[in-house]
Amino acid sequence: MSEATAKATGEAGAAPAPAAASGPLVSVVLAITDNEAHPRKVIDGFGAALAQGGYRSEFVVVIDGPIHRFDDELAELATRWTVHIVSLEGGGLGESIALSAGVGRAQGELVVNAPPYLQIEPDDVVDVVKALEAGADCVATWRDRRVDPWLNQLQSRLFNRMLRLIMNAPFHDLNSGTRGFRRQVLEEVAVYGELYRFLPVLALRQGFRVVEVRVRHKEEKGRAGFYGVGVYLRRLLDILAITFLTRFTQRPLRFFGYVGFAAALVGVLLAVWPLWDKLANDNSLADRPLFVLGAILAAFGVQLIGFGLIGEIIIFTQAPNLRDYKVEEEVAADGTAAVRGAELDESAAEDPPAVAVADGVSATAKQDELPVRVRELLPGEDARWDAYVSRHAQGTFFHRTGWSRTVGEIFRHEPHHLVVEQGRRWLGVLPLFLTKSPFLGRNLVSVPYSVYGGVLASDERAHELLLARAGELGEELSVGFVELRHLELRPGDRPRSDLYVTFRCELPDDPAEVMKRIPKKRRAEVRAAREPQADGTAKRRRSFGIQVRDDGSIDELFRLFAYNKRRLGSPSLPKRWFQALRDEFGKAAVIHRAIEPSGRTIAAVMSFTFKDTVYAYYSGSLGDVNHTGVNNYIYCAIMEWAVENGYRRFDFGRSRVGSGPAKFKINMGFQPEPLHYEYLLVGPGSKLPEFHPSNPKLALPRRIWSKMPMTLCNSLGARLSRYLP
Repeated sequence: MSEATAKATGEAGAAPAPAAASGPLVSVVLAITDNEAHPRKVIDGFGAALAQGGYRSEFVVVIDGPIHRFDDELAELATRWTVHIVSLEGGGLGESIALSAGVGRAQGELVVNAPPYLQIEPDDVVDVVKALEAGADCVATWRDRRVDPWLNQLQSRLFNRMLRLIMNAPFHDLNSGTRGFRRQVLEEVAVYGELYRFLPVLALRQGFRVVEVRVRHKEEKGRAGFYGVGVYLRRLLDILAITFLTRFTQRPLRFFGYVGFAAALVGVLLAVWPLWDKLANDNSLADRPLFVLGAILAAFGVQLIGFGLIGEIIIFTQAPNLRDYKVEEEVAADGTAAVRGAELDESAAEDPPAVAVADGVSATAKQDELPVRVRELLPGEDARWDAYVSRHAQGTFFHRTGWSRTVGEIFRHEPHHLVVEQGRRWLGVLPLFLTKSPFLGRNLVSVPYSVYGGVLASDERAHELLLARAGELGEELSVGFVELRHLELRPGDRPRSDLYVTFRCELPDDPAEVMKRIPKKRRAEVRAAREPQADGTAKRRRSFGIQVRDDGSIDELFRLFAYNKRRLGSPSLPKRWFQALRDEFGKAAVIHRAIEPSGRTIAAVMSFTFKDTVYAYYSGSLGDVNHTGVNNYIYCAIMEWAVENGYRRFDFGRSRVGSGPAKFKINMGFQPEPLHYEYLLVGPGSKLPEFHPSNPKLALPRRIWSKMPMTLCNSLGARLSRYLP
């Protein structure tokens, strides 16, 4: 490219950048190495998507070699977008050098590297940027649902599977040319040759936060076929190189020592018999090829070990100049912290400043003028999701990402959490899990193993968009229905289930007032359970001296919970589920236990705390202690504990209409509230679920289950519970 052309494009590119004073937030770097590139489609597509998402952006186009056919095209693009052109002298320097040169001229803190042709749907570049905003240092993309020829897909899968096997790398598509990173990554991670494709692996090794984002693949026409032998050989050598760099850079003796020791051992084994034959029987070694081969291998092994020792010496002498780590945070003596990287201002994320629009007109994009879209939750956005749930009036404990993580960890259900956003502002969320069950079929549930879930939205439009996308997702995943476990009534007319009710109450300001709100008969049972046992001469009424403490263990809770579930004829959840909840939520998951004077634990309840509410959720008690009133007493004690700790609401949880637990809660003075469980019937012939304890067809299996040995019930229940979300 001539000097005049480069100068013209530089000046033209500066004009339409309305945010030039503050600089772009996102820099997109394209490396053009041959005449097969299509920069117009990439720049127009990515530029429009980033502008609609509320991001100031620029494009840095690196020309690697004497390629002139794009001069006019880039000059014309520079009239609409901020385009900087970097021409490298010579040619064939490689994408790694081109990438480094482009990043060196980029002004944005967030950098997106993309091939010079559309490999993914342009809108998905916003997901890459949002993952960086959420806290990732490097983002690898995974082209989901590939649309290229089967031969390309097969080669890519074999390549990535080999990488995961050899390097234990968690990435599915390192061949994808679109990736995002912060500038700091390339400043600290050295890439050269063709190792640019392994940038996520190298960044992960260096200690950076690396995530993988699914993107929609766009058909790459004209890029199918079987490559030459040299390409595959270079890939194998690249795998060998990256394996060494990621595993043995700091310990070269381990690599050379492993190989050298193996070679020396094989050599000794091959040579030992001919040598013994020579010493014992005086036979000649002249015609013994095994001895020669063994001697060569043994010598080669010793040499490799020597190479490793030399490498260790070099590493030792250069150790002060090496840094194989990344600083997360520095806390000074005065308590102030210098946090890693340049984290983005939350106010900027919610209300972005001026952006470049496609027609080149400088304007300040008002948030309500930006397009609204629905997408899936990205890695690293958990904190933002939880913040939205906490602020939303209808947000519950079960909407939190901690619950979702525990469900995924224990039961392996696949999450498909949805977010509706306008620009960079969230308007709603919908947690969804794909569940597969031989009893209920294939469905989307919000949220499994919880009593509440469903849509949280800032307005009715966002609510409807989330429901529409949930229905589309259900069709894509071939589910029967989408179950939304709404607590409150939501707008719209959808099939509903009236099987369950919930019980909640406002708590008083004084713990002493809790007892007064309990009906008289149950209050007497609470007193009898609580009061110390009287001696035989002074005893006028029943008293059991039970104490309630908040120091219960998982073992005690599970034993009593599983006992109750078997008595009711239902499979129990696995013990590791309760342990995972305790590990995930810490002090927000508290276990109260009721203790007899003898020290025996006879009842236990696991409660969750969120905002101003205490959720009494999992419970269990021995069957021979009902006469003590311990079940009334333990819930009374939990409510008193909640008042003492500043909580304003007590949630007794759901029960089936007319069931024993529902009657117990009503007798405790609670009033039932209908639960508004709604369904999107997606699959052909789908209907509301009928697999529940109220179904008469399950009466016999429930009776059989209640008679089975406890050990067998726990073992089978842990497996069956995965299919009963």
